[in-house]
Amino acid sequence: MLSARSLAVAACLATVLSGLVAAGAADEKALTQQEIEKIVRDYLLREPEVLAEALGQLQQRRSAAAAIKAKQVVRDHQQALFSDPTSPVEGNAQGTIAIVEFFDYRCVHCRHVAATIDRLVTSNASVRVIYKNFPVLGEPSVLAARAAVAAQQQGGWAKLHRAMLAFQGDFTVENILTMGKSVGLDADRLKTDMMSPATQKSLRENMTLATALGLDATPSFVIGDRVIRGALSPEAFQAIIGEEGGKQ
Repeated sequence: MLSARSLAVAACLATVLSGLVAAGAADEKALTQQEIEKIVRDYLLREPEVLAEALGQLQQRRSAAAAIKAKQVVRDHQQALFSDPTSPVEGNAQGTIAIVEFFDYRCVHCRHVAATIDRLVTSNASVRVIYKNFPVLGEPSVLAARAAVAAQQQGGWAKLHRAMLAFQGDFTVENILTMGKSVGLDADRLKTDMMSPATQKSLRENMTLATALGLDATPSFVIGDRVIRGALSPEAFQAIIGEEGGKQ
């Protein structure tokens, strides 16, 4: 597959050669590769904005294609995204507007956007937030994700979730169990459930879903049929919520 730069140069070459033909400069003598490269180089040095324009158009086409593909993937995974009973939910559990967040407890941006998500839930009665553990920042992240899944099995996900978001430092089994105990969880059961096949299955399914969506970083969101990479401003989130509400 040609790179973006190669495609842009090819477009520029076509433009140059078309101009040569129109001007009558192209005769029966074939141009050598060296002559063509010199023509292209001279043209780009004289009109550098052409390359920028070509690259911009290519990026727009790729972005449009990616958005179409993402919408199809979302449609293909409706159940796993929006109706998975094992995924914790905040806000209105029956809310008609779902925000699915793929997050990592060690992700600084996930921690920062948490306050924004809380405000969106508080100010929009129709919003529900569905959390998908997506531990991409190493083994401490995986431990925290395991703990979150295990805590849900005791009905204590929300408290441990908040405690881990506020925690400063690397997660270990020991400090996770201490946090769990401090919020009222059975630490022994938490430790057992963290390493259970059910917990492993839950995390594996989230990773598979994230891969299908083309996600590789946190936070990432699915709202309606949109896949959003990275945290948005409160205003941008609210605008999307408004648009989704208008569709209903």
